[in-house]
Amino acid sequence: MQYLAELQKTQAAFGLGGNSSVRLLARNTGENVWQPITNEQVLQVQDSSQAKDFKDGQMVIAEVTASNQVQSIQDASKKIVNILQAFSRSQDKYKSAEEEVEQWKQSLNFQSQELHRREQELEQKELELEHLDTRRQEIEELEDKFAKERSEIEQLRKSIEAERGQFEAKAAALTSDQAEHLKHLIGQLSSSFTNPDSLRDRIHSALDLINKRQEVLTSFWQNLDSLKNEAEKQKSILNKSTEELNARKNQWQQTQIALADAQAELKAQRGILKLQENNMAMSRVQLDAQIDLYEQTSSAIEAFGGPGSMEVLSPEEENRLQSMPIEELESTIKALQADFDKLTNYIGAQEDELAGLEGEIADLQSQVETADQFAKIELESNKEFAEEQYKLLEESVSGMRRGMQERLSLLNQQKAILDRRKGINVEASPVQSLLPLLSQIEAQKNHQEQELRKMESQIEAVRNYTQQQQEMLAKQTQEHLQQEQAIRTAEAQQQERIRAVAELLGQISAQEQLLRPVQDIVDTLRPQLEAAAQDLGVIANGSNSSQVLADLQSVIQTLVAA
Repeated sequence: MQYLAELQKTQAAFGLGGNSSVRLLARNTGENVWQPITNEQVLQVQDSSQAKDFKDGQMVIAEVTASNQVQSIQDASKKIVNILQAFSRSQDKYKSAEEEVEQWKQSLNFQSQELHRREQELEQKELELEHLDTRRQEIEELEDKFAKERSEIEQLRKSIEAERGQFEAKAAALTSDQAEHLKHLIGQLSSSFTNPDSLRDRIHSALDLINKRQEVLTSFWQNLDSLKNEAEKQKSILNKSTEELNARKNQWQQTQIALADAQAELKAQRGILKLQENNMAMSRVQLDAQIDLYEQTSSAIEAFGGPGSMEVLSPEEENRLQSMPIEELESTIKALQADFDKLTNYIGAQEDELAGLEGEIADLQSQVETADQFAKIELESNKEFAEEQYKLLEESVSGMRRGMQERLSLLNQQKAILDRRKGINVEASPVQSLLPLLSQIEAQKNHQEQELRKMESQIEAVRNYTQQQQEMLAKQTQEHLQQEQAIRTAEAQQQERIRAVAELLGQISAQEQLLRPVQDIVDTLRPQLEAAAQDLGVIANGSNSSQVLADLQSVIQTLVAA
C-alpha cells in the first residue's frame, strides 16, 4: 500500500553510516484520495541505499507491505503536484457547474416569460370569440328590427287600402272630363286585362316554388342550428381545458419557485460544507502540531532517561532495595526489564492492529460513497462495527501505555538506586518537571482528536445530506422539465382547439350571411303572393271581369248624366 510520508535521517557518529525512517502521514485509498493517519507511525527503512538520494525531511511516497516493511521509496513531488492539479480541476468543474445552474435559471425565466406571452395571446383569442358572440347578437337584433319593419309596412298597406276606399267613396261626383278619362282608362284596362284564372295559376305556382325553397332553407337553418350547438359544445370544452391549463401552469410556476429555493438552499449547504471542511483542515493542522509537540516532549523525556517517576517508590520499598544484595537487585531489575520489553512488543502489536482497523474503516467509507442503496446499509453497519472495535482497542492501548509508563518509571528508579550503590554518580533528571507538561499536551491532543472525529462525523452527515438533496433536486428538475414539455404540448393542442372553434364560428357566420337575405326575400314574397291569391279569389267569387268592366262603364255613364 502507498503512503505519503516524511523521510527522517539520523547520522551515526563521525559521519559513518546512519539510519533512515519514514513518518507516515496519509494512506492512499483511491485515485487522488488520501486518508490522514491519526495515530502517527514511524517505520524503519531496512535498506539504507533506498534513501541515499533523498534529503532529511523530504516528502516521499513509500510502498509498505502488509507486515509494515518499507519496500520502496519514491519522490512525492510529482504526486503532490498531480493532487493539487486534480483539486484545481475539481474547483474549475464546480465553478462551471454553478455557471450552468445560473444559465438554467435564466432559461427557466425566459420560458416563464414566453409562457406568459402565450397566455396573453390566448386571452386575446378569447376576446375575439366574445366579439364574434357580440356580432351574432347584433345580427339577431337586426333580424328583430327587420320583422318590426315588415309589420309596420303591412300596417301601412292596410292604411292605404282604407284610404283608397275612402277615395272611391269621394269619387261619387265626377266631372265630364273625369268621366271621359275614366272611360279611356277602363278601355285600356279592358284591352290589357288578363284572365284571372290564368293569373291565379301563376300565383299558386309561385307559392309552390316559394314553399319548396322554404323547405330547402329550413334544412339549411337546421344544419346551422346543429353547427351552433356544436360550437357551443366546443367553446365549453375549450373553456374547461383553458382552466385546466391555467391550473397546470400555476402549479408549474410554484414548482419553479420551489426548485429555485431548493437550488439556493443546496448552494448554501455546500458553502457550509466547504466551511466545515476548512475548519476540519485547520483542526487537523493544530492536531499535527500537538502531536509533534507531544513527540518532541516524549523524546526529550526519553533522552533524559524515561518517563520519570509517575509512580514514586515508597520509603520502605526504597530501604528494602538499598539493603538488598546487589546481585539480587540486578536480577530483579533484569526481570522487570524483560517484562517491560514484552509489554512494549505487545503494545506495538496492538497499535499495528489499530492501524489495520483504521485502514479498514477508510476502505469501508470509500465503498459506502460508491455503493447503491441496499449495499450501503450493510457497509455502514460493518463500518460502525469496525469503529466500535477501534474505539475499544484504542482505550485498551491507552491504558496499557499508562501502565507501561508506570513500570518504566519504577524501573528507572530501581536502576538509579543500583547505580548509586555501585558508586555511579546519578544526576537529577529534569523528567519530573517535563511530566506535567507531557500530561497536559497529551490531554490537549486527545481532546483535539475527539473534536476532529466529531467534526468528521458531522461533515460526513452533511455531505450525505447534500448528496441526497442534490439527487432529489435533479429528479425534481427532470420532472419539472417533463411538466414543461407537457404544458407546451397542451398549449399547442389548445391553439388547435381555438383555431377549430374560430373556423366553425366563421362557417356559421358565412352560412348565416348567405341564408339571411334569401330567407328575407322568401318571407317578403310569401305574404304578398298569398294576399294576391286571396284578392283573385274574391274577384272570382263575384262576377267575371268583362261584366265588372261593363257595370263600371254603366255606372260612370250614369254619373256623367247625373
